[in-house]
Amino acid sequence: MRNIEIKARITNYDNICKIAEELSGGPPTVIVQDDTFYRVNSGRLKMRFYADSSATLVRYDRDDEGGPKLSDYDLVQFPTAEKEKAKQLDEILRKCLGPRGRVIKERKLYMVGQTRVHIDSVQDLGQFMELEVVLRPEQTVDEGRAIARDLQTKLQVQDKDLIECAYVDLLDK
Repeated sequence: MRNIEIKARITNYDNICKIAEELSGGPPTVIVQDDTFYRVNSGRLKMRFYADSSATLVRYDRDDEGGPKLSDYDLVQFPTAEKEKAKQLDEILRKCLGPRGRVIKERKLYMVGQTRVHIDSVQDLGQFMELEVVLRPEQTVDEGRAIARDLQTKLQVQDKDLIECAYVDLLDK
């Protein structure tokens, strides 16, 4: 699976939430996420636990660069009924790979067409906006970048506020 991402610090949380709600046509879905990142040789690997005890194992590759960037990713879902399996896998990955870091956040999710607009409050970091333009199989990277840039403009996010890396990398600094 592929998407085009933009991530940025935000300076006016209430304003960007208002614009995102207008663009999406409705209120957000609020999601609490607790991510453990593991030490890996390439890309990133994390186990994401949700408030309802469900979980998702996420593997992704994405260049650390400003502006819209391609992310290639794989997901393994663990519904609430399989929460013990997710916990067991998390323990195995911690033992084998070692934990790299932990990111806890409250995410407001707004859907705008094929784009997931996230307004995140990240523990120990602050507030951010992330766009994920989920590419359809026939779509090019350039098409996804154009959609992302258009939404960046509509959300009034300045290029100077863009960040190149993942939240876990910011916590490392």
